[in-house]
Amino acid sequence: MLMLQVIEGPDRGRVFPLPVDEPQLIGRSTEALPSNDTSISRRHAELTPDEGTWHVRDLDSSNGTYLNDERISGRVSISTGDELRCGSSVYRFIDASRDIGGPVGSLEQERLASVGQTVASISHAIKNILQGLRGGASAIELAIDRGDLELAREGWPILSRNLDRIYDLTFNMLAYARTRGLEPEHQLLAPVLQDAADLVRPLARRRRISIDLDIGADMPPIPCDSNALHQAILNLLLNAVEAVPAKEGRIILSAGWNPDDDEAWIVIEDNGPGIEPGRYEEVFRPFASTKGQRGTGLGLPVTRQLVEDHRGRVELEPSGPGGAKFTIILPGSGPEDPGETTGPRPAPPPPDYDAEFDR
Repeated sequence: MLMLQVIEGPDRGRVFPLPVDEPQLIGRSTEALPSNDTSISRRHAELTPDEGTWHVRDLDSSNGTYLNDERISGRVSISTGDELRCGSSVYRFIDASRDIGGPVGSLEQERLASVGQTVASISHAIKNILQGLRGGASAIELAIDRGDLELAREGWPILSRNLDRIYDLTFNMLAYARTRGLEPEHQLLAPVLQDAADLVRPLARRRRISIDLDIGADMPPIPCDSNALHQAILNLLLNAVEAVPAKEGRIILSAGWNPDDDEAWIVIEDNGPGIEPGRYEEVFRPFASTKGQRGTGLGLPVTRQLVEDHRGRVELEPSGPGGAKFTIILPGSGPEDPGETTGPRPAPPPPDYDAEFDR
C-alpha cells in the first residue's frame, strides 16, 4: 500500500495511507488529510489514482506545490520515494510493501497496511458525515436568520440523517472492535426480531416500503446474546431498506426452527437490485461498502462477526429474479453454557430512524 509520510513540518512523523481508487486532498479543510500547517491553503493539492499510478495537481494554492523541489503546474505523476512540498510541510511517498524489509518488516508491513486501510476508511466515512452535518446545520442557521420555517424543514432531515449515520458508525465500530465475550441467555427470538423490525419501520414508511414478518410459532428459546443479535439483524434490515426501490420495495423477515439439525434460522430477503455473485465474499470484508460515500463498509462484516461469535453462520444468495437473501443459522446449543436464565435482555437504545434516508 502506498502511504504519505510527513518528513518535515508541524505534522512530522505522521503517516497517511492512500487507499486504492480513493482521491485525497491536501489542505486545511474538513475533507482534507488532517494538517496543522497554517502555510497550507484550505484546498492546496489533490492526489488522484489512475490505473495504478498516482498523480498530483496543485489547486491554485497560495504557496504552490513542489515535487522533488520543482514547482508543478498541471497534473503530474508521482512515484515511490518522491517528495512533495506544500507550504512548510514535506511529504514522502512510501510503499509499505517495499520500504520495510525482512521477516519482522513483513509483519510490520501487513500491520501498517491493515491499520492504514482501517483508519483511512473510517476517516473517509467520518468526513462524509461531517460534511452532511455542516450542510444541514448551515441550512437551519440560515432558516433561523430568515425566520423561514420551510427552509428549516428542508435542513432538518439532512442533519437528522447524518446524526443517525454517526450512531450507526459508532455502534458498528464498537461491535467490530469488541473484545468482551457474549452474554447468552435462553430466550425466544421473536421479541428481538420484532424490535429490530419496529426500529426500521418509520424509515420504511417514509419510503413506502413494506416489511413483513413471518416468525414460526413453534420456535423454542435458544441461547443467544440479544444485544449482539439485535445489532446483526438491524444491520441487515437497514441494508435492505436502503437497497429496495421506494414505493415498490418489499422486505420479508422470517424465522423458524429446524429440529433435525437443532438449528434456528433467520432470513431477510428483499426485492432490490441484488448483489453480483462474484461479490458475495467481498461484501463481508471490512470497509468494502456497496453504498459509495454513504456507507462505512462495517455493517455486513459486523453482522458476520456477531453471528460467528454465536457459532453460527451467514449465507447470501439471490432472492427470486432480483434482490438479496441473507440467512442466519444459529445452533440450538449456543456459543457457551448460558445456565438456566430465561428472560430476554433489553435491546440497546434505538436511534431515531424516523428521518429521510439516502441510499
